[in-house]
Amino acid sequence: MAQLDDKIQPLVQSRVLDHFRGLPYGSLIDLYDSMKSLSWQILLSLFLEKDDERGNGEDIAEIEALHEELLRGQFSLFPVSIDTRFWRSPRAKGLQARQSLQSLLQSKVIRGKCPFAVGNRSEGQDIANHLLLFTSSLAAKALASLLTAVLINLYLFKEGESVLSTKIRSLEDPEQRSRYIQSMIREVERLSPPVVGIMRRTTDDILLESEGDAAPPTLIPKAWDLWLYFAGAGRDPAAFGETAEKFVPSRYFDAGVSVREGLAFGTGAKACLGEGLIRTIVTTVVETCLGHPQGTKAKDGSDDWVVKLEGDEGGLPAGVQGWLGWQAGVKPEEWARDIKQLPTQRPRKRILLQVKHQLVS
Repeated sequence: MAQLDDKIQPLVQSRVLDHFRGLPYGSLIDLYDSMKSLSWQILLSLFLEKDDERGNGEDIAEIEALHEELLRGQFSLFPVSIDTRFWRSPRAKGLQARQSLQSLLQSKVIRGKCPFAVGNRSEGQDIANHLLLFTSSLAAKALASLLTAVLINLYLFKEGESVLSTKIRSLEDPEQRSRYIQSMIREVERLSPPVVGIMRRTTDDILLESEGDAAPPTLIPKAWDLWLYFAGAGRDPAAFGETAEKFVPSRYFDAGVSVREGLAFGTGAKACLGEGLIRTIVTTVVETCLGHPQGTKAKDGSDDWVVKLEGDEGGLPAGVQGWLGWQAGVKPEEWARDIKQLPTQRPRKRILLQVKHQLVS
């Protein structure tokens, strides 16, 4: 993955600018759908390096359709592969989609310069298997989920009279600006992780100590399955204090203070391998949308392209505001009504924002 470091930022910046420049000024966009499209563009460009606009669009449509078929097969409640002349089970369709994806990705990577392609062509099958993970439908949806939450906060959340995007653009010190952006992204990860949780199995008996002296420890026997709920763990008052449910964009701003982070990428030996990559992508998307700090220019002296998105923050449903950490004490039924949690978290109803991009001299 280290081979991607030098090309991630300029490539992501290029895709972000192309994406938003292609949207008419004043148009309304469904933010999640827009971010899902951008996520596919970024991930496939990183790993397949398809630069031709028309070809890239055709690749995205085909790869996305096959990945969706594969995902339905993986999560099917009928986990048996049946393939007859008249009917195929979702599992059988998923297996066929996997084979088609492997062939398609292998053919693309041979012509490209994927970081996994470090050997000869005989390793093509292994390379395609790696690409199945990093260009999967789940990866694109998770990135879209995180970008959706980040951009809603960036353009609709107000501190005082100003939205966050205005506040950050007003920061002239590049280091302060960068630290504030990183802090805001970490806070979104804590409150609004794309994946709500994962299943794990205990390898030994575990005693979980209870808070305080009143309750006895809880025994979890060996070989039990556990559901680790990231969305709930990130709001634990014992770990994050009285503001555990509240969105505080500056929570991680002070580099000299150690603050526990959320679990959006898991933790320990099983932490997500793409953590650094996704954080770099999200940071670059935010920095590209905001443009250069006010009063500064690009190194080449060119004008700045700034993306502005406008919407009604008060019109967000209670469950969405709870998901973002804008409103505490949201009832479970409101959260379930307004937020879809599988396979990744996102608003059930469209969040429409108006595009107001502009050039700044």
